[in-house]
Amino acid sequence: MKKYLHTLLKKLGYKVSNIAQKELDLKNMVNGFAVQNDKNDLVLKSATYLFEIKKYFPKLALKSHKDGVLAHFNDLNLYLESSEEFFIVKEVFVENDYNLLSNENFVVFDIGMNIGISSLFFALNKNVDKIYSFEPVVTTYNQATYNLELNKAYSHKIEAFNFGLGGYSRVEKVLYNSQAKGNCGIRLESSLVIDKKDAKEIEIIIKDISEVLPDLMAKHPGQKKVLKIDCEGAEYEILLKLNDANLLNGIDVLLIEWHDKGATILEELLVANNFSVISRHLTSITGMIYAFK
Repeated sequence: MKKYLHTLLKKLGYKVSNIAQKELDLKNMVNGFAVQNDKNDLVLKSATYLFEIKKYFPKLALKSHKDGVLAHFNDLNLYLESSEEFFIVKEVFVENDYNLLSNENFVVFDIGMNIGISSLFFALNKNVDKIYSFEPVVTTYNQATYNLELNKAYSHKIEAFNFGLGGYSRVEKVLYNSQAKGNCGIRLESSLVIDKKDAKEIEIIIKDISEVLPDLMAKHPGQKKVLKIDCEGAEYEILLKLNDANLLNGIDVLLIEWHDKGATILEELLVANNFSVISRHLTSITGMIYAFK
């Protein structure tokens, strides 16, 4: 455990000169959660992210639950099974990747729901009237619906679908690893997180976005429409199809995480459709685009 804590503290940027005290602080934090029967040392493995989450939410509480832990914070209960899922909590609730503020009410289309973290984040927003969430992987979808069930005070806003959206309808083969659900998608070996030897090949259903979105959008005339897109490589075909089908005219805001192919094609397409664009590179193969009209 000491070696693992040492490594975590170096990742957090602490120097060797003060690492002993920080190592003790981190160990005390992990022990302070008092999680019994912590399967696969999930709390310890997630300590880097927990350190940041607890700073933002000091009343964060964890307890052993099923094959993972139940995290309680910010009036939410989230069932989490991997350190990646704690990382996503940090991205969404601490770094505020999707913290869209408005005086107007809006509808969100969460393309890439994963286990429901971002959908519940949007549901907390008083200006969000409805969230339509899409997740094609059955086991991931089931964990998401379980998290929605745990948070009925907010999840009544969310309607979840067990299929993905893309440029055309098909059954797609993808690589799946239960410890890296957020990296499951059409990227296959391009993902640096999913190792093929630790993953299995599964089939998912993808539906043409131009055949799904119009009917849902029509239910909310006059309301702002927001697309959050984090679907591991399918963002390119989705944007191209929205453009070809003239659907971008009905969308007000896009929050997009891109992968592998760069931001340029997405930036140019959005600017051509009269969006103002803020674009960030997170790594050499990932980044965020925020587009507004």
